[in-house]
Amino acid sequence: MGRLGLKWFDAFARLAGWPALRSEASQHVPIGFPIAILSFDRPHYLRRTLKSLRSQISETDRVVLFQDGSWNAWSHRTKGDSRDIEQCVSVFQRIIPWGEVRQAPDNLGIALNYERAECHLFEDSGAEKALILEDDLALSPNYLSVTQQLLAIAEQDHRIGYVAAYGNLWASQSEQQARSHDLIPMHENWGAATTRRAWLAERPFRQAYLALVESCDYSERDHAAIKEFYAGRGWTTGITSQDAARWIACLERGEVRVSSFACHARYIGKHGEHFTPRQFKASRLGNTVMFKGSLADLKGPTDQQISNWLETEQARFQGTGHSFYKGHGQ
Repeated sequence: MGRLGLKWFDAFARLAGWPALRSEASQHVPIGFPIAILSFDRPHYLRRTLKSLRSQISETDRVVLFQDGSWNAWSHRTKGDSRDIEQCVSVFQRIIPWGEVRQAPDNLGIALNYERAECHLFEDSGAEKALILEDDLALSPNYLSVTQQLLAIAEQDHRIGYVAAYGNLWASQSEQQARSHDLIPMHENWGAATTRRAWLAERPFRQAYLALVESCDYSERDHAAIKEFYAGRGWTTGITSQDAARWIACLERGEVRVSSFACHARYIGKHGEHFTPRQFKASRLGNTVMFKGSLADLKGPTDQQISNWLETEQARFQGTGHSFYKGHGQ
């Protein structure tokens, strides 16, 4: 029976209540790393992210939803509509029914939600590598395949701290085709994967940063104290987000964050606590063209590339460089 015949038979068998001729899981090779989904109060975005992920995974893959809560005990504020939060869980369970839900009883904020996800995957579960997705990235059908390649490179080259497959979000299709083999530095930590080795190496810096945000509403964090913390280590930046702490932690260790040049995702978070429609328009993220065609074999960065990327990052976080892209702070 041909492939179309198999699909037709399986569809008919499901309607009739018969066992399928072959299961999807039996045809799927596990991706080899767990996936954490960080979610708060945007079920419409979460649905798009999960649907774009669903075709790339099966029941053999571990997917965990880290759902943040509504009530923030530090600011005594309701940060999100509980109905939206419940809908996020429902959306996840409907699209990935075998997935695991770890729901926070209160509002943690993105920094502590990331922290509990990473600790669960790398510390409690002992994962050697993992992918963490937020609820505002729509993936191409190749995202996990490219991430696998990038993680393999990172496992061989310990100068790589993070990898992502979202690529150059502003490149034309022809540019992406011409540079489909290339790697480039990451800007945001969107859809980023890392290894347990890199995570452990980052812990001292990460814990020092988290000490500044763990006893407050993350959206009301002490920006001055965080900037002072960076300044004491020789860095100048006005960005106090938990992502920036990752960028600087990598830089201090002489590690880079890399992405494919080809674009395998689209950022969709036009509305959110940390992104606005004005920023979205200024950054031209709505113009992203995702890569089409056969996947290229990616090769690790050269020594010269790593040196150049570190030099650029160093200038950026010593106050003499440029912002990542138009609409992004420095």
